[in-house]
Amino acid sequence: MGAGAGGLSLRGARLSPEERANSSKSRAIDRALSKDHTDDLNRFKILLLGTAESGKSTIFRQMRVLHLDGYAKEDALEYLSIIHSNCMEALTQLVEACSAFGILHDITVQEDVDRFEGFKKKLRDPEGLVIPVVIGRCMDRVWQSSSMQMCYETRRFRFALLDSAKFMDNIVRLTEDNYVPTIQDIVHCRISTTGINEIAFNHKKMDFKMVDVGGQRSERRKWIHCFDNVDMILFIVSMSDYDQLDPEDHKYNRMKQSYEIFKTIVHCDLFRHASIVLFLNKYDVFVEKLKTSPLRRSFKSYDGDNSEESARDFIKKLFRRCITDRHKFFVFETTATDTGNIDLVFGSAVAHIVNENLRSAGLHE
Repeated sequence: MGAGAGGLSLRGARLSPEERANSSKSRAIDRALSKDHTDDLNRFKILLLGTAESGKSTIFRQMRVLHLDGYAKEDALEYLSIIHSNCMEALTQLVEACSAFGILHDITVQEDVDRFEGFKKKLRDPEGLVIPVVIGRCMDRVWQSSSMQMCYETRRFRFALLDSAKFMDNIVRLTEDNYVPTIQDIVHCRISTTGINEIAFNHKKMDFKMVDVGGQRSERRKWIHCFDNVDMILFIVSMSDYDQLDPEDHKYNRMKQSYEIFKTIVHCDLFRHASIVLFLNKYDVFVEKLKTSPLRRSFKSYDGDNSEESARDFIKKLFRRCITDRHKFFVFETTATDTGNIDLVFGSAVAHIVNENLRSAGLHE
């Protein structure tokens, strides 16, 4: 009886072919997860942070251009609707600005404005938007009109004009029937990051993993999930935001909001061993903007002149005050849409950090 019971027990322990296959798959998954974890530990992990519209995701796309294979035709076509949406948003913003500033259009231009507005009202699927050729030509005529150019040239710094307004110079090309987005089109397009995006690449014989998370306030709660084993915080600040209000809360200045978030991040104990790299982005727009919008108007504590150098140094010192002695800290002025500039400053940032790490270990003079 006992032997029989034991026999039944042994037979019960045997696995069916399907169970053996599932067990084998499970072990393979465990090994793969273990390998991924080991690979992650061996990679230099960069956490890419910044507020909405700082240019953070543009830099993320630049890493793909610089260190991977860029964008194949099929991948590029996925950006077509996004680029067309950017164009619609930019012209809508400019038309509204003309109205707000009391700038009137000629009769023929107003007819094109009305045609554009009519097309917008008929849109059923904004996410799958493709602008027809005829509407693209209509948008170009509005953009090229003297009234629109006057609004853009004289008033563009009085409202938060989207960076994608630069697409309007190429609206005819962008709305051709056989249009395929170029690398520069993709780099310049504006996309709000949602969720967590990762990219792995090799640079100068080092393996990197860059993690990009959304900068909108609703997305910031997800940042905590990316905090493990971070080697470098790459924080992006839009320098041209110094006189803009936070779109999510008009009580706050955009750059001051970035400053508060940066201070919170660098004081977080999870990053006590991480290097901190600050990209002061949209530097070209900042320099141009200073000519008509003095820094002192937005930062009462600023007592310098309105020169590029003095204003830049004030902002650098403002953010540097957040840094503790335990951190390796590096700051660069950048233009995220300039691939050559990002290649240069990213390479320089990594070289500085590697040299500092070697020096700390006594392996570098």
